[in-house]
Amino acid sequence: MCASSIYQLDIELAIDVFKTKNLAMLIALKNFLTVLPNPKCIEEVLTVAFYQLANIDMDSCRWLLRNHYYLMPEMDVLYLAKAFAIAKLENCGFVYGKDFQFDYQDKLQLNERAKRRLLQDNCTVNSLLLEKILQIHN
Repeated sequence: MCASSIYQLDIELAIDVFKTKNLAMLIALKNFLTVLPNPKCIEEVLTVAFYQLANIDMDSCRWLLRNHYYLMPEMDVLYLAKAFAIAKLENCGFVYGKDFQFDYQDKLQLNERAKRRLLQDNCTVNSLLLEKILQIHN
């Protein structure tokens, strides 16, 4: 595992690039980050930058969510969103396949009770991730 504090300048650079909402810059950033020791470090830099961006610039974060495939394979935003939703719902006692599930397009299908609980008490980035898998648009 990489120590994100060691890569703080790379994280700040990633945030600045994310804010541009420019696909060419995003691709250039990913190419630049290949100097890091391994793919896990690249993933960590992109993930930490994404989480920090959510608190700074929600519009840019939503843009990244709409263009998430450009972060692949280094960072899988849909995986983050699904993992968060599954963990939260299961920790609240909901059962996958009974109370909630993902359809073939990775959209979360869930009963009203599970949806209410899932949408409660989330930080900014988790709310944005849920928008992606629930197709909620603000």
